[in-house]
Amino acid sequence: MTIPFKSFYFIYYIYVAAVSYLYIYFTDIGISATQLGIMNSIAKSLAIITIPVWGMLADYYSATKRVLQIALFGVLLAQLAFLTTELFWLVFFIYIFHALCEGPIASLNDSLLISNLGERASEYGKYRALGSLSYLLFVTPFGFIIERTSTRTLFFITGFALLIAVLNTTKLPEARKNVRVSRFADFKVLIHNKELLHFLIFTFFTQLTLMGHFTYFPILFKEIGGGETLYGVASFLGAASELLIFQKSDLIFKRFKQKTIFLVSSLAFTLRWFLVATFQVPHILLLSQLLHSLTYGLFYVTAVNYIAHIVKEEFRATGQNLYASTISISSVLSSLVGGFIFDNLGSRTLYLLGSFIALTAGLAYYYKQVKSEQSLA
Repeated sequence: MTIPFKSFYFIYYIYVAAVSYLYIYFTDIGISATQLGIMNSIAKSLAIITIPVWGMLADYYSATKRVLQIALFGVLLAQLAFLTTELFWLVFFIYIFHALCEGPIASLNDSLLISNLGERASEYGKYRALGSLSYLLFVTPFGFIIERTSTRTLFFITGFALLIAVLNTTKLPEARKNVRVSRFADFKVLIHNKELLHFLIFTFFTQLTLMGHFTYFPILFKEIGGGETLYGVASFLGAASELLIFQKSDLIFKRFKQKTIFLVSSLAFTLRWFLVATFQVPHILLLSQLLHSLTYGLFYVTAVNYIAHIVKEEFRATGQNLYASTISISSVLSSLVGGFIFDNLGSRTLYLLGSFIALTAGLAYYYKQVKSEQSLA
């Protein structure tokens, strides 16, 4: 079981490394920040609806592996389709299909892995670390290659990586479940899970800032003089910093309470966005990427384990996909509002607002967790 999962993370994140240049490709073919925001908002709005459906189908039919394969193949088709046109509306349509298929992939594979790990779920980070290692190794060389050839090159890279990833899934075991979902109506139990609901609200506000960063940071970086190669270095630093977090996550969980971990991550978000807003020169933005470890890395690995803990076994894929869907909601709002702010008020305003949101969300959720513990004492 160990090798197939670790190889999948490694191979899939080769694709992730290459597709991180997708927004630069869009700007190269004449798509503005506002248009990009509209594309993101509509695609992710549709994904909000479909991502939980992917999870429900996986749980209901106990077919997480098969659903994962279908989603991967859909992304492969979309990546190849981008090569066929540069017309905005056709690119827009392909991007929607791409987003609908890509949205559930990470959460489906996470759910599949955690289901097979069972009582060893805290070891999840050691597997996910292979994805970070892969991203670390390839994102900078891909930037070098794309800068010296064409941004269209990324689609040949992503297509090949996705094909290998699809083949690799044939070696993955299906999810282990002692309890099966007997009716679709049974999924309503997730609606009444207040612990899950509160966490998803917290996730929405925190990830709102991160999704805006993922969309507009490449554009900002290029505007201040950073090319594709230097952007690849920035991505390299981010991936390198998160690698240690994923590798040592089981030790972090043993030593610290989850509410404390989430607070630390929120404070790191606050500092990271403040640095980007205040010091907009390439070398400072490069250094800010080191905080990717305590923001994206620490938050993500803790969230996956936390959801697995508070959601019943038979609804695990749906629970993880609700988390992914919440991030899509954040992405929609950040694309709509973020594009307007970026174009009209500037990137400094965008990142200062993100810093304030992250701080407020982190403190509010920590206070709520403390109050909940006191009420149970």
